[in-house]
Amino acid sequence: MESIAAKPLPDITDLTRPFWTAAREGRLVMQKCPSCGTVNFHPKPWCIECGDRGLEWTEMQTGGTVYSYTVSHSVAMNHLGWQAELPVIMCLIDIDGGARMYAQVTDVAAEDMQIGMRVKAYFEPISEEAGIPKFRPA
Repeated sequence: MESIAAKPLPDITDLTRPFWTAAREGRLVMQKCPSCGTVNFHPKPWCIECGDRGLEWTEMQTGGTVYSYTVSHSVAMNHLGWQAELPVIMCLIDIDGGARMYAQVTDVAAEDMQIGMRVKAYFEPISEEAGIPKFRPA
């Protein structure tokens, strides 16, 4: 199936499908360990802290704080369907009550980005079965 946004689609597997499906539904989910409470991101078959394999998909808050970011002005992005979005701001975001995740921040000028900026997730459909969380200033 072609991407709605004409960008490459993620490799959706049994392990990652709950994340992509929830995003399509406008929800942010991550795996949480029932043994130690650690929240994992990216999806993994076991807890990154204690190794428990019984991870549970848990709905997360949609707010977060920018931990770090980079701005891409790269022409290479043009070949991946990003032309209209350049420059692209990619961030590491500490999700409130969750894990740190990598995501795009939109609706802010590159020169106005700041570490520590509060952001909130919104969800963009990327196919019939998947969506992707993106963030904008809160």
